[in-house]
Amino acid sequence: MYFLHFIGSFRMEGWNVLSKRKEYSRRALIIRSVSFQQLDQNFLELIKTFPRYEWDLLTHEHGVKLAGKYQSVHRVISYSYTESFSIWRREKSLKGKYYDALIIPVANLTGAGFLNVFLFSLTIKAKKRYMCNLVSELHPVSFSTIAVKAMMSLLNNVVSGILTGALLPFLWLLFPRMLNHLEKRSGR
Repeated sequence: MYFLHFIGSFRMEGWNVLSKRKEYSRRALIIRSVSFQQLDQNFLELIKTFPRYEWDLLTHEHGVKLAGKYQSVHRVISYSYTESFSIWRREKSLKGKYYDALIIPVANLTGAGFLNVFLFSLTIKAKKRYMCNLVSELHPVSFSTIAVKAMMSLLNNVVSGILTGALLPFLWLLFPRMLNHLEKRSGR
């Protein structure tokens, strides 16, 4: 009887140790797409929101030295390319890595202008993605949200192209006349 109790308690203790280890082994990645001043502010909130996470930070080569100041960052990863983040330029060192949380900091409230970073985030395996805005608010970002943003951007580009093409002939005809009219008005 005592032996069965001992085995049972060992299993329970072993289970608790494993569950704690799993709790502490959660990993998060920040894709640095904002200034370090903003990241300083965001990082304090991120640590509060995601306690007991192991943090990695992906940045361009010029930011590696500055990223070393964060005591909580386990690993600083240098982006292999000098160009901006792109879905077509995947980071080779992240291949096969899995993160529980992927953070995309943006320098505004809505994430406008950061579509390339959102699309790039799809190349990294992650359980959940979050957008961290200028005031450190976290918003979950799903694949469908990113796809809708990409479709809206494409639609906007197509409509802009069509309108520009439709207005261009009129502007070619009217612009010289407008310049002549302004020159006559100014007395030259």
